[in-house]
Amino acid sequence: MWFLRSSEPEKQPFNQLEQTPRTYSVHESSSSFPLCTPAPTGDDAEPPQKRQVMRYYITVLCHHLTASEQFNSFLSAFLPMAMESNVLYDALVAFASGHLSLFNESYKVTALKAHSTAINNFAAALSAPQQHITWYETKAATCLAFVIGEVSTGDNRGWSSHLLGAKSLIESAVVNTSAGVVLRGPDVFKKSSEGQWILRNFAYHDIIGSVTLRRRPLLDCSYLDGITDVVDTYLGVATGLLRHVATLSVLDEETRLGPEFSAEEISKRKALFHVTCTKVEQDLQHWQCRHDAAPDLAALAYAFRGAVLIVMYQLIRNRLASEGDGKSEGFSATKWDILPTKIRTQVSNILRHVSDIPIGSHTESAILFPLFLAGSEATEKGHMDAVRVRLQMTLQKRKFQNIARSLAILEDLWQRRQVADASWVEWTDILDETGEHLLLT
Repeated sequence: MWFLRSSEPEKQPFNQLEQTPRTYSVHESSSSFPLCTPAPTGDDAEPPQKRQVMRYYITVLCHHLTASEQFNSFLSAFLPMAMESNVLYDALVAFASGHLSLFNESYKVTALKAHSTAINNFAAALSAPQQHITWYETKAATCLAFVIGEVSTGDNRGWSSHLLGAKSLIESAVVNTSAGVVLRGPDVFKKSSEGQWILRNFAYHDIIGSVTLRRRPLLDCSYLDGITDVVDTYLGVATGLLRHVATLSVLDEETRLGPEFSAEEISKRKALFHVTCTKVEQDLQHWQCRHDAAPDLAALAYAFRGAVLIVMYQLIRNRLASEGDGKSEGFSATKWDILPTKIRTQVSNILRHVSDIPIGSHTESAILFPLFLAGSEATEKGHMDAVRVRLQMTLQKRKFQNIARSLAILEDLWQRRQVADASWVEWTDILDETGEHLLLT
Protein backbone atom coordinates (compact mmCIF):
# COMPACT_ATOMS: atom_id res chain seq x y z
CA MET A 1 0.00 0.00 0.00
CA TRP A 2 1.24 3.52 -0.76
CA PHE A 3 1.38 4.62 2.87
CA LEU A 4 3.50 1.71 4.11
CA ARG A 5 7.22 1.49 3.48
CA SER A 6 9.48 -0.82 5.41
CA SER A 7 12.83 0.30 6.76
CA GLU A 8 15.86 -0.35 4.64
CA PRO A 9 18.59 -2.65 5.96
CA GLU A 10 21.08 -1.08 8.35
CA LYS A 11 23.80 0.77 6.46
CA GLN A 12 25.57 2.64 9.26
CA PRO A 13 28.83 1.37 10.81
CA PHE A 14 28.75 -0.58 14.04
CA ASN A 15 31.36 1.60 15.71
CA GLN A 16 28.77 4.05 17.04
CA LEU A 17 28.08 4.01 20.76
CA GLU A 18 24.31 4.14 20.29
CA GLN A 19 24.10 1.58 17.51
CA THR A 20 20.98 -0.61 17.46
CA PRO A 21 19.19 -2.43 14.65
CA ARG A 22 17.18 -0.03 12.52
CA THR A 23 14.02 -2.10 12.71
CA TYR A 24 12.56 -4.66 15.04
CA SER A 25 9.03 -5.65 15.87
CA VAL A 26 7.57 -6.07 19.32
CA HIS A 27 8.29 -9.77 19.14
CA GLU A 28 11.86 -9.19 18.00
CA SER A 29 12.38 -6.73 20.86
CA SER A 30 11.06 -9.28 23.30
CA SER A 31 13.30 -12.03 22.01
CA SER A 32 16.42 -9.88 22.03
CA PHE A 33 15.56 -8.85 25.59
CA PRO A 34 13.98 -11.83 27.39
CA LEU A 35 10.91 -10.73 29.31
CA CYS A 36 11.43 -13.18 32.12
CA THR A 37 9.59 -13.13 35.40
CA PRO A 38 11.16 -10.67 37.86
CA ALA A 39 13.54 -12.11 40.42
CA PRO A 40 12.43 -12.42 44.05
CA THR A 41 12.00 -9.07 45.74
CA GLY A 42 14.39 -9.71 48.63
CA ASP A 43 17.19 -7.22 49.20
CA ASP A 44 19.80 -9.64 47.90
CA ALA A 45 17.96 -9.82 44.57
CA GLU A 46 17.43 -6.08 44.08
CA PRO A 47 20.63 -5.16 42.17
CA PRO A 48 20.24 -7.83 39.44
CA GLN A 49 16.58 -6.89 38.97
CA LYS A 50 17.38 -3.19 38.57
CA ARG A 51 20.22 -4.14 36.27
CA GLN A 52 17.81 -6.07 34.08
CA VAL A 53 15.33 -3.18 33.94
CA MET A 54 18.04 -0.67 33.05
CA ARG A 55 19.34 -3.02 30.37
CA TYR A 56 15.84 -2.93 28.90
CA TYR A 57 15.85 0.87 29.05
CA ILE A 58 19.20 1.03 27.24
CA THR A 59 18.68 -1.66 24.61
CA VAL A 60 14.98 -1.22 23.81
CA LEU A 61 12.99 1.55 25.45
CA CYS A 62 15.15 4.57 24.70
CA HIS A 63 15.16 3.59 21.02
CA HIS A 64 11.36 3.68 21.00
CA LEU A 65 11.51 7.29 22.17
CA THR A 66 14.00 8.95 19.86
CA ALA A 67 13.50 10.18 16.32
CA SER A 68 17.24 9.97 15.68
CA GLU A 69 19.39 6.93 16.34
CA GLN A 70 22.56 9.00 16.25
CA PHE A 71 21.34 11.85 18.47
CA ASN A 72 19.61 10.00 21.28
CA SER A 73 19.64 12.08 24.46
CA PHE A 74 17.86 9.34 26.37
CA LEU A 75 21.24 7.61 26.18
CA SER A 76 23.77 10.42 25.87
CA ALA A 77 22.18 12.80 28.42
CA PHE A 78 19.84 10.94 30.77
CA LEU A 79 22.18 8.03 31.49
CA PRO A 80 25.24 10.11 32.49
CA MET A 81 22.99 12.35 34.58
CA ALA A 82 21.49 9.29 36.29
CA MET A 83 25.02 8.27 37.32
CA GLU A 84 25.21 11.39 39.50
CA SER A 85 21.57 11.45 40.63
CA ASN A 86 19.87 8.58 42.43
CA VAL A 87 16.44 10.18 42.01
CA LEU A 88 16.79 10.33 38.22
CA TYR A 89 18.07 6.75 38.20
CA ASP A 90 15.04 5.68 40.24
CA ALA A 91 12.72 7.51 37.84
CA LEU A 92 14.26 5.75 34.83
CA VAL A 93 13.92 2.39 36.58
CA ALA A 94 10.26 3.18 37.31
CA PHE A 95 9.69 4.25 33.70
CA ALA A 96 11.32 1.13 32.26
CA SER A 97 9.54 -1.15 34.74
CA GLY A 98 6.20 0.38 33.86
CA HIS A 99 6.80 -0.12 30.16
CA LEU A 100 7.99 -3.68 30.72
CA SER A 101 4.74 -4.41 32.55
CA LEU A 102 2.85 -3.64 29.32
CA PHE A 103 4.56 -6.66 27.74
CA ASN A 104 4.73 -8.91 30.79
CA GLU A 105 2.11 -8.61 33.54
CA SER A 106 4.46 -10.21 36.05
CA TYR A 107 6.27 -6.87 36.15
CA LYS A 108 3.22 -4.94 37.38
CA VAL A 109 4.01 -5.25 41.09
CA THR A 110 7.66 -4.45 40.39
CA ALA A 111 6.59 -1.38 38.41
CA LEU A 112 4.30 -0.14 41.18
CA LYS A 113 7.04 -0.55 43.78
CA ALA A 114 9.58 1.17 41.55
CA HIS A 115 7.21 4.08 40.94
CA SER A 116 6.50 4.46 44.65
CA THR A 117 10.20 4.39 45.48
CA ALA A 118 11.00 6.96 42.80
CA ILE A 119 8.26 9.35 43.92
CA ASN A 120 9.20 9.11 47.60
CA ASN A 121 12.91 9.60 46.96
CA PHE A 122 12.18 12.52 44.65
CA ALA A 123 10.03 14.21 47.29
CA ALA A 124 12.83 13.79 49.81
CA ALA A 125 15.35 15.32 47.41
CA LEU A 126 13.12 18.33 46.77
CA SER A 127 12.94 18.99 50.50
CA ALA A 128 16.68 19.76 50.49
CA PRO A 129 17.21 22.08 47.49
CA GLN A 130 20.71 23.05 46.35
CA GLN A 131 21.72 26.00 44.21
CA HIS A 132 23.81 23.96 41.80
CA ILE A 133 23.24 23.56 38.07
CA THR A 134 23.39 19.77 38.28
CA TRP A 135 20.77 19.74 41.05
CA TYR A 136 18.26 21.66 38.93
CA GLU A 137 19.11 19.66 35.81
CA THR A 138 18.67 16.25 37.40
CA LYS A 139 15.49 17.19 39.25
CA ALA A 140 13.86 18.68 36.15
CA ALA A 141 14.95 15.61 34.18
CA THR A 142 13.32 13.43 36.83
CA CYS A 143 10.02 15.29 36.42
CA LEU A 144 10.20 14.77 32.67
CA ALA A 145 10.95 11.07 33.12
CA PHE A 146 7.79 10.86 35.22
CA VAL A 147 5.85 12.69 32.48
CA ILE A 148 6.98 10.25 29.80
CA GLY A 149 6.40 7.26 32.04
CA GLU A 150 2.85 8.28 32.93
CA VAL A 151 1.96 8.95 29.30
CA SER A 152 3.43 5.68 28.03
CA THR A 153 1.49 3.58 30.55
CA GLY A 154 -1.82 5.35 29.97
CA ASP A 155 -2.18 7.82 32.86
CA ASN A 156 -3.95 10.69 31.12
CA ARG A 157 -3.93 12.96 34.15
CA GLY A 158 -0.79 12.40 36.21
CA TRP A 159 1.61 13.59 33.52
CA SER A 160 0.37 17.19 33.65
CA SER A 161 1.22 17.45 37.36
CA HIS A 162 4.78 16.29 36.70
CA LEU A 163 5.07 18.74 33.80
CA LEU A 164 3.99 21.52 36.14
CA GLY A 165 6.71 20.36 38.52
CA ALA A 166 9.32 20.61 35.77
CA LYS A 167 8.07 24.10 34.96
CA SER A 168 8.46 25.17 38.58
CA LEU A 169 12.01 23.81 38.75
CA ILE A 170 13.03 25.54 35.52
CA GLU A 171 11.40 28.81 36.51
CA SER A 172 12.78 28.92 40.05
CA ALA A 173 16.36 27.92 39.25
CA VAL A 174 18.98 30.32 40.65
CA VAL A 175 22.72 29.63 40.50
CA ASN A 176 25.77 31.74 41.34
CA THR A 177 28.57 30.88 38.92
CA SER A 178 32.27 30.87 39.79
CA ALA A 179 32.60 34.07 37.75
CA GLY A 180 30.17 35.82 40.07
CA VAL A 181 27.32 35.83 37.56
CA VAL A 182 23.84 34.99 38.81
CA LEU A 183 21.91 32.74 36.43
CA ARG A 184 18.15 32.46 36.70
CA GLY A 185 15.42 30.35 35.15
CA PRO A 186 16.12 28.72 31.77
CA ASP A 187 19.56 30.37 31.59
CA VAL A 188 20.70 27.94 34.29
CA PHE A 189 19.96 25.06 31.93
CA LYS A 190 21.56 26.61 28.86
CA LYS A 191 25.04 26.19 30.34
CA SER A 192 25.27 22.54 29.28
CA SER A 193 24.14 20.34 26.40
CA GLU A 194 22.18 18.21 28.89
CA GLY A 195 20.40 21.28 30.22
CA GLN A 196 19.52 22.43 26.72
CA TRP A 197 18.07 18.99 26.02
CA ILE A 198 15.95 19.28 29.16
CA LEU A 199 14.57 22.60 27.90
CA ARG A 200 13.73 21.13 24.48
CA ASN A 201 12.23 18.06 26.15
CA PHE A 202 10.07 20.28 28.34
CA ALA A 203 9.07 22.47 25.38
CA TYR A 204 7.97 19.46 23.35
CA HIS A 205 5.62 18.18 26.04
CA ASP A 206 4.46 21.61 27.20
CA ILE A 207 3.72 23.06 23.77
CA ILE A 208 2.19 19.93 22.25
CA GLY A 209 0.21 19.52 25.46
CA SER A 210 -1.13 23.05 25.07
CA VAL A 211 -2.99 21.92 21.94
CA THR A 212 -5.02 19.18 23.62
CA LEU A 213 -5.39 21.06 26.91
CA ARG A 214 -6.35 24.21 24.99
CA ARG A 215 -4.30 26.53 27.11
CA ARG A 216 -1.20 28.62 26.65
CA PRO A 217 2.13 26.85 27.31
CA LEU A 218 3.29 26.89 30.92
CA LEU A 219 6.41 28.85 29.96
CA ASP A 220 6.94 31.47 27.29
CA CYS A 221 8.89 29.70 24.55
CA SER A 222 11.56 32.42 24.29
CA TYR A 223 13.87 30.07 26.22
CA LEU A 224 14.20 28.08 22.99
CA ASP A 225 16.29 30.90 21.51
CA GLY A 226 19.69 29.55 20.52
CA ILE A 227 19.05 25.86 21.32
CA THR A 228 16.95 24.59 18.40
CA ASP A 229 19.56 24.51 15.64
CA VAL A 230 20.41 20.90 16.41
CA VAL A 231 19.12 17.46 15.52
CA ASP A 232 16.81 16.96 18.48
CA THR A 233 16.04 13.60 20.01
CA TYR A 234 12.29 14.11 19.81
CA LEU A 235 11.67 16.18 16.68
CA GLY A 236 14.86 15.93 14.68
CA VAL A 237 15.06 19.15 12.67
CA ALA A 238 11.51 20.33 13.41
CA THR A 239 11.99 21.76 16.91
CA GLY A 240 11.76 25.34 15.66
CA LEU A 241 8.18 24.70 14.54
CA LEU A 242 7.14 24.44 18.19
CA ARG A 243 7.23 28.24 18.32
CA HIS A 244 4.32 28.43 15.89
CA VAL A 245 2.29 25.98 17.96
CA ALA A 246 2.97 28.10 21.03
CA THR A 247 1.96 31.25 19.17
CA LEU A 248 -1.39 29.70 18.23
CA SER A 249 -2.09 28.42 21.74
CA VAL A 250 -1.34 31.82 23.27
CA LEU A 251 -3.35 33.58 20.57
CA ASP A 252 -6.38 31.37 21.14
CA GLU A 253 -6.36 32.14 24.86
CA GLU A 254 -5.68 35.87 24.54
CA THR A 255 -8.32 36.56 21.89
CA ARG A 256 -11.24 34.55 23.24
CA LEU A 257 -14.43 36.58 23.37
CA GLY A 258 -16.81 37.04 26.26
CA PRO A 259 -20.01 38.93 27.04
CA GLU A 260 -18.11 41.23 29.36
CA PHE A 261 -16.07 42.76 26.52
CA SER A 262 -16.96 46.04 24.85
CA ALA A 263 -17.59 46.22 21.11
CA GLU A 264 -14.21 47.90 20.68
CA GLU A 265 -12.41 45.15 22.60
CA ILE A 266 -14.20 42.44 20.62
CA SER A 267 -13.24 44.08 17.33
CA LYS A 268 -9.64 44.41 18.51
CA ARG A 269 -9.42 40.75 19.52
CA LYS A 270 -10.95 39.53 16.26
CA ALA A 271 -8.51 41.60 14.23
CA LEU A 272 -5.52 40.36 16.24
CA PHE A 273 -6.62 36.76 15.82
CA HIS A 274 -7.02 36.94 12.05
CA VAL A 275 -3.90 39.01 11.41
CA THR A 276 -1.75 36.67 13.49
CA CYS A 277 -3.19 33.55 11.83
CA THR A 278 -2.46 35.02 8.41
CA LYS A 279 1.16 35.67 9.40
CA VAL A 280 1.61 32.21 10.92
CA GLU A 281 0.20 30.61 7.78
CA GLN A 282 2.62 32.57 5.60
CA ASP A 283 5.57 31.69 7.83
CA LEU A 284 4.69 28.00 7.76
CA GLN A 285 4.12 27.92 4.02
CA HIS A 286 7.56 29.44 3.44
CA TRP A 287 9.32 27.31 6.04
CA GLN A 288 12.08 25.09 4.69
CA CYS A 289 13.76 22.15 6.35
CA ARG A 290 17.54 22.43 6.75
CA HIS A 291 19.24 21.20 3.61
CA ASP A 292 21.47 18.63 5.31
CA ALA A 293 18.64 16.81 7.10
CA ALA A 294 18.34 13.06 6.66
CA PRO A 295 15.37 12.11 4.44
CA ASP A 296 13.46 10.51 7.35
CA LEU A 297 13.86 13.60 9.52
CA ALA A 298 12.93 15.93 6.67
CA ALA A 299 9.74 13.94 6.08
CA LEU A 300 8.93 14.18 9.79
CA ALA A 301 9.53 17.93 9.80
CA TYR A 302 7.20 18.55 6.87
CA ALA A 303 4.54 16.26 8.34
CA PHE A 304 4.83 18.23 11.59
CA ARG A 305 4.45 21.49 9.68
CA GLY A 306 1.24 20.18 8.11
CA ALA A 307 -0.07 19.30 11.56
CA VAL A 308 0.60 22.83 12.83
CA LEU A 309 -1.31 24.22 9.86
CA ILE A 310 -4.26 21.96 10.67
CA VAL A 311 -4.19 23.16 14.28
CA MET A 312 -4.42 26.72 13.00
CA TYR A 313 -7.18 25.97 10.50
CA GLN A 314 -9.21 24.24 13.21
CA LEU A 315 -8.83 27.31 15.43
CA ILE A 316 -9.98 29.56 12.59
CA ARG A 317 -12.96 27.35 11.78
CA ASN A 318 -14.07 27.13 15.38
CA ARG A 319 -13.56 30.84 15.98
CA LEU A 320 -15.55 31.88 12.93
CA ALA A 321 -18.32 29.46 13.83
CA SER A 322 -18.51 30.91 17.34
CA GLU A 323 -18.52 34.44 15.95
CA GLY A 324 -21.42 33.49 13.72
CA ASP A 325 -20.15 35.47 10.76
CA GLY A 326 -17.45 34.09 8.52
CA LYS A 327 -17.36 37.29 6.49
CA SER A 328 -16.39 39.72 9.22
CA GLU A 329 -13.30 41.09 10.91
CA GLY A 330 -10.48 40.20 8.60
CA PHE A 331 -11.48 37.03 6.73
CA SER A 332 -13.30 37.37 3.45
CA ALA A 333 -16.00 34.92 2.46
CA THR A 334 -13.62 33.48 -0.12
CA LYS A 335 -10.93 32.72 2.43
CA TRP A 336 -13.47 31.13 4.78
CA ASP A 337 -14.92 29.05 1.95
CA ILE A 338 -11.54 27.53 1.05
CA LEU A 339 -10.64 26.45 4.59
CA PRO A 340 -11.95 22.90 3.92
CA THR A 341 -9.72 22.74 0.85
CA LYS A 342 -6.71 23.93 2.83
CA ILE A 343 -7.37 21.28 5.47
CA ARG A 344 -7.77 18.48 2.93
CA THR A 345 -4.50 19.52 1.32
CA GLN A 346 -2.65 19.24 4.62
CA VAL A 347 -4.21 15.85 5.39
CA SER A 348 -2.88 14.56 2.08
CA ASN A 349 0.50 16.21 2.63
CA ILE A 350 0.92 14.71 6.09
CA LEU A 351 0.09 11.20 4.90
CA ARG A 352 2.46 11.58 1.96
CA HIS A 353 5.33 12.68 4.19
CA VAL A 354 4.62 10.00 6.80
CA SER A 355 4.70 7.39 4.05
CA ASP A 356 8.31 8.48 3.44
CA ILE A 357 9.21 7.52 7.02
CA PRO A 358 10.15 3.82 7.03
CA ILE A 359 8.00 1.54 9.14
CA GLY A 360 9.75 0.62 12.36
CA SER A 361 12.36 3.36 12.07
CA HIS A 362 13.43 5.59 14.93
CA THR A 363 11.83 8.58 13.22
CA GLU A 364 8.45 6.88 13.46
CA SER A 365 8.46 7.66 17.19
CA ALA A 366 7.30 11.24 16.53
CA ILE A 367 4.47 10.69 14.04
CA LEU A 368 1.59 10.60 16.55
CA PHE A 369 0.97 14.35 16.55
CA PRO A 370 0.80 14.77 12.75
CA LEU A 371 -1.14 11.52 12.24
CA PHE A 372 -3.69 12.40 14.90
CA LEU A 373 -4.30 15.85 13.41
CA ALA A 374 -4.57 14.36 9.91
CA GLY A 375 -6.94 11.70 11.20
CA SER A 376 -9.08 14.27 12.96
CA GLU A 377 -9.82 15.87 9.58
CA ALA A 378 -9.83 12.76 7.38
CA THR A 379 -13.08 12.33 5.46
CA GLU A 380 -11.95 9.82 2.83
CA LYS A 381 -11.88 6.13 3.73
CA GLY A 382 -8.40 5.75 2.26
CA HIS A 383 -7.06 8.50 4.49
CA MET A 384 -8.71 7.02 7.57
CA ASP A 385 -7.27 3.61 6.76
CA ALA A 386 -3.81 5.10 6.28
CA VAL A 387 -3.91 6.77 9.70
CA ARG A 388 -5.40 3.70 11.37
CA VAL A 389 -2.90 1.19 9.98
CA ARG A 390 0.18 3.30 10.67
CA LEU A 391 -0.87 4.06 14.24
CA GLN A 392 -1.65 0.39 14.82
CA MET A 393 1.81 -0.59 13.60
CA THR A 394 3.47 2.06 15.76
CA LEU A 395 1.46 0.93 18.77
CA GLN A 396 2.32 -2.73 18.15
CA LYS A 397 6.02 -1.93 18.33
CA ARG A 398 6.11 0.66 21.10
CA LYS A 399 3.06 -0.15 23.25
CA PHE A 400 2.77 3.49 24.33
CA GLN A 401 -0.74 3.84 25.64
CA ASN A 402 -1.26 7.42 24.50
CA ILE A 403 -1.05 6.02 20.96
CA ALA A 404 -3.77 3.50 21.81
CA ARG A 405 -5.96 6.21 23.32
CA SER A 406 -5.41 8.54 20.36
CA LEU A 407 -6.46 5.82 17.94
CA ALA A 408 -9.55 5.04 20.03
CA ILE A 409 -10.53 8.72 19.95
CA LEU A 410 -10.15 8.83 16.18
CA GLU A 411 -12.21 5.66 15.75
CA ASP A 412 -14.95 7.19 17.92
CA LEU A 413 -14.74 10.43 15.96
CA TRP A 414 -15.03 8.72 12.57
CA GLN A 415 -17.96 6.62 13.75
CA ARG A 416 -19.87 9.61 15.09
CA ARG A 417 -19.41 11.56 11.89
CA GLN A 418 -20.96 8.73 9.87
CA VAL A 419 -24.29 9.14 11.64
CA ALA A 420 -26.83 10.66 9.26
CA ASP A 421 -27.75 14.29 9.97
CA ALA A 422 -25.27 14.43 12.86
CA SER A 423 -23.62 17.76 13.55
CA TRP A 424 -19.90 18.04 12.97
CA VAL A 425 -18.03 16.47 15.88
CA GLU A 426 -14.55 17.63 16.91
CA TRP A 427 -11.93 15.57 18.72
CA THR A 428 -12.05 18.23 21.41
CA ASP A 429 -15.69 17.29 22.06
CA ILE A 430 -14.63 13.76 22.98
CA LEU A 431 -11.89 15.02 25.30
CA ASP A 432 -14.37 17.36 26.96
CA GLU A 433 -16.71 14.44 27.60
CA THR A 434 -14.02 12.33 29.26
CA GLY A 435 -12.11 15.13 30.96
CA GLU A 436 -8.82 13.42 30.16
CA HIS A 437 -5.52 15.12 29.41
CA LEU A 438 -4.34 13.49 26.20
CA LEU A 439 -0.72 14.09 25.23
CA LEU A 440 0.24 13.59 21.58
CA THR A 441 3.97 13.09 22.11
